[in-house]
Amino acid sequence: MASSLAQATAEAGGRVASPARHLFTEICRCLPFIARLHKLEEVASVRQLRSIVKAKFQEFKDIKDPRVTDLMIFKAREELEMTEYLEPYSQRNLHVQSKSKQSSFLDNFFNTPYPQIARKP
Repeated sequence: MASSLAQATAEAGGRVASPARHLFTEICRCLPFIARLHKLEEVASVRQLRSIVKAKFQEFKDIKDPRVTDLMIFKAREELEMTEYLEPYSQRNLHVQSKSKQSSFLDNFFNTPYPQIARKP
């Protein structure tokens, strides 16, 4: 039995973009946020991250079973939602807990993005 998304696509005569294409565009739209969240901007650009996502999608392009594709899309959406919603919440809780256990020097050190180094003249 095909999924409701696959049935809707088939009923529309294939004119509607596939669920995998919708997922790909959704991930590509979220990549700048994810890159900032995980500080990936220093390692790779958003363009490079998009090419990595494209390569991952190309890796699974031969899968034709709609149940398997629906499962993979579901898992990818869950991971994307966890990244968008749970990660900032867990980091905020971790930050609040760390403040209560450490000295003010360590709190200031962890709050600054880069250590401020004074150069000698």
